Amino acid sequence: MNKIIKCILLDLDGTLLNSGPDLLLALNYVLKKQNLKTINKNIIGSLVGGGAKVMIERAYNFLNEKVPSNKMEILINCFLDFYIENCSNTSHLYPNVESTIEFLKSKFKIALCTNKKQEISEKILEEFNIKRFFDLILGSSYKHKLKPSTEMLEYCLKKLEVEPEQTFMIGDSINDIIPAQKIGIKTIFVNYGYGKLNDSINPSHKVNSFEEILGIPGIKS
Repeated sequence: MNKIIKCILLDLDGTLLNSGPDLLLALNYVLKKQNLKTINKNIIGSLVGGGAKVMIERAYNFLNEKVPSNKMEILINCFLDFYIENCSNTSHLYPNVESTIEFLKSKFKIALCTNKKQEISEKILEEFNIKRFFDLILGSSYKHKLKPSTEMLEYCLKKLEVEPEQTFMIGDSINDIIPAQKIGIKTIFVNYGYGKLNDSINPSHKVNSFEEILGIPGIKS
């Protein structure tokens, strides 16, 4: 099996984009609509990941509230309607993301693999002027189970015609690391994002800034 790296899979929130401020605005918009307390920015990291539904559920749980079973779809749509119009207002790329991806693109196939909605993911990449670097953009849809299922990663490999051993998955969450490890993809955990590792999860590499990726064996020339 050819183990030369040919492909880089990238998460979005907490990896390429500091999206917390705009996600928080959207979440608090929903909570205010329901006459609930708003969420402090200090805990946003514990809410992000898994999509809008999971984020709303975590927020309600933090507030010791129960989501009415007949309201979840309404809450999700309210969140998404607000967020898609305001997803780039206060968010920003992490330092050196654009220049690093540009370099990676010169050597590898590049794919985005995120639990964020497809339409929103594409809009964000376009508005931050990095969409042109991606060979594939895969956000959440009805077609695939979200990470930590392996379905989205497996779809990326198939579409880009690469093997797991030829691929790195870069993310800030165990939802990125666990499914990649299950199917034999090398992993890079970014320490600056929203997620945290536990003692049982050991990624192939850890970095403190996005550009450090360029020094990792297999990526470094």
